Amino acid sequence: MHTKLKKWLPPGGHIEENETPDEAIVREVKEETGIDFKFFGMKKSPVGDEIAVGAIPLYANRHNVGDHDHYCFYYLGTPSNPTFVKNHESTDMKWFALDEIKNQKNVPESIVSIAKLAVETIDNA
Repeated sequence: MHTKLKKWLPPGGHIEENETPDEAIVREVKEETGIDFKFFGMKKSPVGDEIAVGAIPLYANRHNVGDHDHYCFYYLGTPSNPTFVKNHESTDMKWFALDEIKNQKNVPESIVSIAKLAVETIDNA
C-alpha cells in the first residue's frame, strides 16, 4: 500500500545515474520490500561481444501522476526471499492471488490488467 498515493502498487522507482533499468528494479524492489528479485526467464548473453542482455519488460506504459508523466516498465520476477521488510514507502505489503487483486479496493485498473497479463504469461511459459 503506497504511503502517499494510498493505492496498492507494485514496487518501483526512478533509475539512478549510471544505472540500467535492470539494476534499478532489483535495487528498488530490495529497498521497498526487502525482497531479492530475480528476473523471470532471463537469458545469458548469446554472443561474445555483448556485455549483458537486458531483461525484456512484460509491459510498459506512460501515465500522468499529476504534475508530470511517468514511463514505467513492468517486469516478471521471482523472489529468493518472499518475506517483506516494511519501510516508510508503504503502509502495508502483501502477496495477492489474481482473484483477490481483482476485488481489492484501491488497486488501479491498469495494475489489475498487468497482474492478469503476468499470470497468463507465467501459465503459458
